[in-house]
Amino acid sequence: MGLACGIVGLANCGKSTLFNAFTATPADRAVYPFSTLEASEAVVSVPEPRLKQIEQLIPTERLVPAALRVVDIPGLVPGSSTGKGLGNKFLGAIKECDAILHVVRCFDRPEVVREGPVNPTKDMEELEFELVAADLDTVTRNVDRVTKKARSQDKQAKFELDVFSRAKHVLEQGKMLRSEQWKPEELVALRPLFLITLKPVLYVANIDQDFIPGGSKWAKEVHDHAKALAAQSMEICGDIECELVNMSPQDRAEFQRELKIPELGLPRLIATTFSLLGLQTFFTAGPKEIRAWTIHKGDTGPVAAGAIHSDFEKAYVRAEVYAVEDLLQYKTEAAIRAAGKLRVEGRDYVMREGDVTHFLVSK
Repeated sequence: MGLACGIVGLANCGKSTLFNAFTATPADRAVYPFSTLEASEAVVSVPEPRLKQIEQLIPTERLVPAALRVVDIPGLVPGSSTGKGLGNKFLGAIKECDAILHVVRCFDRPEVVREGPVNPTKDMEELEFELVAADLDTVTRNVDRVTKKARSQDKQAKFELDVFSRAKHVLEQGKMLRSEQWKPEELVALRPLFLITLKPVLYVANIDQDFIPGGSKWAKEVHDHAKALAAQSMEICGDIECELVNMSPQDRAEFQRELKIPELGLPRLIATTFSLLGLQTFFTAGPKEIRAWTIHKGDTGPVAAGAIHSDFEKAYVRAEVYAVEDLLQYKTEAAIRAAGKLRVEGRDYVMREGDVTHFLVSK
């Protein structure tokens, strides 16, 4: 799966610590800005408890979870959209991602350098201003590009000019493009521009461990800001998550008990990011392996088969499908079939979350 989620934020908000938690890498926390000068990329496993559930009833040699690409993008600064610092380079890295994790500093530690007091609302608005400004520059250049062709009555150019002009008007008001309703054909026209403020976003309040049970006023600012923009948000302590994922299961359980942390926040963050990208999972199960496969919500059976091997999409004949819940209830595929719960689906079948599937393809 080529989709990627970019971790963005102002300098020293804890992006790299969170990235290290994603990758189960011991934290290497810097206390000064711009300690990271290159984008880092990793492929992380998506937590999937259903794999173990399936294995209990279908013994196998290995389990293969779904994967998610995560990119740690160095911190932006005011003026990034005009090239200040390495802004253009970093903004380019964001353009290549499909969704954004906007990390916001909600902790105050004297050893971590910061200009001025902690102010999540100001931080979010500063970063969003840079993203809006970068998109406005992109859209303005493309309005200029298509104007001449539109004057010659080129139908496609006229349509693109209308769409780009509308996008320019939205951005000039300081709004993000995702705040508007766009028709499918308009999104098709905008897609080649790789506009940042059109991408789905999850706001992540990076809190101090003292506020793990909740109650941080700074985290509330993040939640309120996200809600006003019809976006999702969550809070997480990057430092603690980074420590926990690098512990043994026994030490982790003891540490969580001491800190009164009922569950890790990282699996929930990964699952939310997975959903943010518009993805879902289906399974194949057999004696060699049980694997979770990644497809887009709304994909059909042939597209799902193509995720296994590109040749399978055209060669798709039909699929035998049942739900994980059916397996848990009936215990075997033979019993599922006998109960009439195993479905035979053709080329128009829209895959459901959690389908267990056997594909039949022509040779």
